[in-house]
Amino acid sequence: MNQYYKLSNDKINYFHPLLSCFENICSCSMGLCFPYCLFGRIYEKAQFGKCWVGCCKYLMIQLFINAIFTSFIYSAEWNILLKDQYDFFNKQQLCKTNTSCTFDFTINENCSINTTDICDCSKTLAVNKCIYDNNILPDKILHLINWITIISVFNIITLSSTMGLFLGHYRTKISHKYNILNNSRYNFLIHCIPFTNQCALCQEYNTIEEIETIKPLIPTNITL
Repeated sequence: MNQYYKLSNDKINYFHPLLSCFENICSCSMGLCFPYCLFGRIYEKAQFGKCWVGCCKYLMIQLFINAIFTSFIYSAEWNILLKDQYDFFNKQQLCKTNTSCTFDFTINENCSINTTDICDCSKTLAVNKCIYDNNILPDKILHLINWITIISVFNIITLSSTMGLFLGHYRTKISHKYNILNNSRYNFLIHCIPFTNQCALCQEYNTIEEIETIKPLIPTNITL
């Protein structure tokens, strides 16, 4: 790296254009399909640590945030929908312990049973389940969908913001190390937006690749 600094004492470097990632098919495909692997390679190439450490940092942030919001979704699903289904199931199992009860019957759309040869336990359970399915369940499903949508939106916002802070921090470190013109707010924003995050990773990888492999090979007596 000393040779690089000697070559660029009075020269400010620039990141490659954002859409130039398509010029390097290898890094472009890795950034699109496996961005955590590409960040690991950037992490190692910039001498911040081992490649697998960078990969794990990227993955652990995503897994941790997604796990939190997934638990919120499961909690909402249980409280709104599954808890009632579980209660009906337990009552049905308890009712089945009474051998005098019959379960060979049909129930109409208006929740009336077509036979009188049925015990109160089975009849009450069947009627309540029918009323629940016809009148309450549709509203609960809609309520659950609304909750899942809200939680998912907050999940995306939180994940994008966190990745913007995390990857933007390392982009700033790369900029300082290689004397690359940068803006900290822009570094956050470019990694916060999911559609530009992968392109930004490719941009950083290609820029470091050029600085590390091409520029140091230029003779020091050439004015840059």
